Amino acid sequence: MKKYAPSIIAIAVFLLYFASNYRKQSPNTEIDYAAFGNTPVHLNGRIQPMDSVARNALLGMRYKRTFIDEGKKTPAIVWMTELMMSPSDAHDRPIFRIQDEDIRSLLKLPKKPSPRSKWMIALLGPGSSHFYYSFREIGPSLKTISEQAQKAQELEDAQRSRFQKAVIDLARALSNYVGISQSLHHGSVDSFTNELAELEGFAPAGIEAVNNRQMGLEYDEEAFNQMMAIGYLYQGFEQSSNLLTLPVIDDAGEIEWQKTSYLLRQVLGEGQASEVVKSYAAVVDAFRTDNPEAFNDAVKALHADLDAVDDTLVSKAGVELLFNFLEPFYVAAAGYVLAFLCVIISWIRWPNVLNQAAFAIICTCAVIHTAGIIFRIYIIGYAPVINLYSSAVFVGWGSVLLAILLEYLYKNSIGNVTATIIGFSTLLVAHHLSAGGDTLEMLRAVLDNNFWLATHVIIITLGYSATFLAGSIGFIFILMSVFTDRIEKKSARSMNNMVYGIICFAMLFSFVGTILGGIWADQSWGRFWGWDPKENGAILIVIWNAIILHCRWGGFVKVRGTMNLAIFGNVVFSWSWFGTNMLGIGLHAYGFMDAAFPYLLAFCAVNVLVILIGLLPPRMWKSQIA
Repeated sequence: MKKYAPSIIAIAVFLLYFASNYRKQSPNTEIDYAAFGNTPVHLNGRIQPMDSVARNALLGMRYKRTFIDEGKKTPAIVWMTELMMSPSDAHDRPIFRIQDEDIRSLLKLPKKPSPRSKWMIALLGPGSSHFYYSFREIGPSLKTISEQAQKAQELEDAQRSRFQKAVIDLARALSNYVGISQSLHHGSVDSFTNELAELEGFAPAGIEAVNNRQMGLEYDEEAFNQMMAIGYLYQGFEQSSNLLTLPVIDDAGEIEWQKTSYLLRQVLGEGQASEVVKSYAAVVDAFRTDNPEAFNDAVKALHADLDAVDDTLVSKAGVELLFNFLEPFYVAAAGYVLAFLCVIISWIRWPNVLNQAAFAIICTCAVIHTAGIIFRIYIIGYAPVINLYSSAVFVGWGSVLLAILLEYLYKNSIGNVTATIIGFSTLLVAHHLSAGGDTLEMLRAVLDNNFWLATHVIIITLGYSATFLAGSIGFIFILMSVFTDRIEKKSARSMNNMVYGIICFAMLFSFVGTILGGIWADQSWGRFWGWDPKENGAILIVIWNAIILHCRWGGFVKVRGTMNLAIFGNVVFSWSWFGTNMLGIGLHAYGFMDAAFPYLLAFCAVNVLVILIGLLPPRMWKSQIA
């Protein structure tokens, strides 16, 4: 038992952190925001909980999924609930991040003290500046923003300046903000429930007045004018809102999602609004009157009414809500950092104890990483890789598992350190990719084939993972050999064998994945190969892995040469993974983002620099590996 004590302690500490992260996600308030966050709505082509809508919306405005309220980090659902039900209060919250100096100058927005958390205020002081502004501050300049955004959108993306791109992003964020504020109620009357009752009572007279006028008969002019006013109000309500909140059973018995404004058609057609609408009205009114007990009861009733339409709606939304609360990829990333520190310290003191603890933490992180991928598969109903975000998550996962296997076989801490570096770096890349919005987006039509997603995409992505892992081991080998004396001949042989085995794995999976991709392309587009940039990138990885193997088999390179070739594999891999998307052309360009280009260049430059270091004569190396 003593032998495994460090591992058990390390896992226990990490799991306590995992549990504390879950606890922090639910605000300690009388209003059950978490329950309301579990309410399913339809957006971006899929059913998702309100909590996901709130997180993604706030991310697009504030570039964070939380905001600061009274010095505390507060979940996005608290902000969105207020915005949907009491927008006049939400308009004062500084949630729009504007960093571009030209935009601030155009809108005449000054810098001002930041609403930071208490510990940040203690660390940085209350006078630190920030770039967050409220809707009320930006409101007078909405027309200016719209005009500038319209001019910028007339240009191709490559022709837009930094200012033009920033103003387009701000215009989109403001449009989304307004749409959310109008998603549950238009806000023209205080009580949503009373409005429904009045509509139901007035509907017969209003319909009769409209019909009589159309037929040329005498009609009640007051009722007609009132009906027209209501029609115009709800027409604007319909155009402004962007959430589909009402599941309605159509004539074929299928669920069709509608906006809340659809209630007018319900009242006029059926004489009354649906139970779902009435429950929404009760939720809104309870929030506006600051009645937490009534709010929580109304949310329960709302969920019961939604279950009456389809008993899977709330439960499936609950799975995604749990995924949001657990934040498995964020927790796994934190765990990889902790394990990395253990490995580094183990090279100085207590090597066996800390390396064992690091291995235990990495295995725990791998389980959490895997759980996050399983959550995503269940939520979207497809194989795990559907966009660049999910590919980053999956590449890291595959590399970590292979690194764990290497550490289990060789027990030299190299598997541990590569697992932590790759695990954290790929999840960091995924985190930045998530800034684009909903990472659980619906598939593009060409990808909508679960068989090929589960074969071609997974297999070729595992080939990417292995190529990256081999390059990372080579990276670590060169730096440790040149600058430290820790790599002796035995360690060099072990690491060489590790890279060789991983390259063989990468060669097999990248080749098979590329062939399967060609078969899929033949079925989808009628041609096996079209020299598409992504296809060229895939074949480059196959060719480069083949070059490494042939150089090794032919005796052209030894340990040092193999490692340098493997490092250049990182350059080939990164270009094939990200660079081809940055070209913005081809049938596979599913994730274009020019902002990442400098980071890609920096990554390639660092790897080339390490290769140049690796080409130094062996006499200049601190470790004698030959």
